[in-house]
Amino acid sequence: MTVEASLALPLFIFFFVNIMTMFNIVKVQSDLEAALHQTGSEMSLLAYDLSFGEESLGAEGGGAVDTLAGAAGIFYAKEKVRQYLGDGINKSVVTDGFEGMSFIQSKVLFGNDIIDLVVDYKVHPLIPVIGFNEFGVESRYFGHAWTGYDISAGLDMEGVEEEMVYVTEHGEVYHRSIDCEHLRLKVQSVPFEDLKHLRNNDRKIYYACEYCGENIGGGNVFITGYGERYHSSINCLALKRKIYTIPISEVGGRRACSTCG
Repeated sequence: MTVEASLALPLFIFFFVNIMTMFNIVKVQSDLEAALHQTGSEMSLLAYDLSFGEESLGAEGGGAVDTLAGAAGIFYAKEKVRQYLGDGINKSVVTDGFEGMSFIQSKVLFGNDIIDLVVDYKVHPLIPVIGFNEFGVESRYFGHAWTGYDISAGLDMEGVEEEMVYVTEHGEVYHRSIDCEHLRLKVQSVPFEDLKHLRNNDRKIYYACEYCGENIGGGNVFITGYGERYHSSINCLALKRKIYTIPISEVGGRRACSTCG
């Protein structure tokens, strides 16, 4: 029994330590991903606040936003992640604790206001085990600051005078104004019984939507001013608009909108 115990106990301890280490690695990875996501989201909102504030005050040069970008932004992200992780990270499987985490590959507000937080670090067993060497792990947050999207970013727009227009995924017309009433749907809720007396702005009657309008016998339905369908759900796909900005030379067979074209 002594011989068996001397052989079995070290193996048991070996596997037990490895299992504890694996659980700790997963916990660190999960905590770090959560910290990066929270930090990235806060920085996205902060970029919007700074940008909006500068526009409201008439600031030029993007001073506040530039401060968040680059090395200052990375330092800010590192300190926020440190706060979220707390001191427990220094007692985990991460080699050298939080100081062993590298943010050097991170980029803040580059390109079209992209926030890319990358953390590289190494993990080791909680108790030194022969044959278990430390290895590298990477966590990442990739997102866009809440500052809008510039369709001209990365393009040489100098000398380009072609008009840009707006189209929808299945629309048959193109629009010169993003605020066209055909693009900005105004949905009304009306009793189903009133449909036989109602007409759209083109004096046409309403038919059941092919997606959600079948088998409606009562209650309220949803209609739009220029649509020809009534809907049982406000979330119907036919009530959604995916708007694309394209050069007017690419409109193909689409005709000009009767309202803004």
